[in-house]
Amino acid sequence: MDDDDNRYDDEEDEEGERLPAKVEDLAQASVPTSLKGLRACMRCGIIKTLDQFLEYGCENCPFLDMAGNHERCNMCTTAFFEGQVAVMDPGESWTAKWL
Repeated sequence: MDDDDNRYDDEEDEEGERLPAKVEDLAQASVPTSLKGLRACMRCGIIKTLDQFLEYGCENCPFLDMAGNHERCNMCTTAFFEGQVAVMDPGESWTAKWL
């Protein structure tokens, strides 16, 4: 099987070509910077610190306008949640099918 068969049309190889837009977007996603003080968005469930919600808002729910609004972050997030899941490849992940 040729290596080119496993690549996306706009994916970069080791020589510096472009990655798929989806991969580039995921690489920019913010992950929690601390395990203390985590909060979850009450609409989509993304987990970040309160400071990250204040700085960036929720990437999945931009219409909630949490960035820079402390009161809105408190209204739209919660510190009471159970468990967490990290998905590396949503298209191939068995776990992602059940989320």
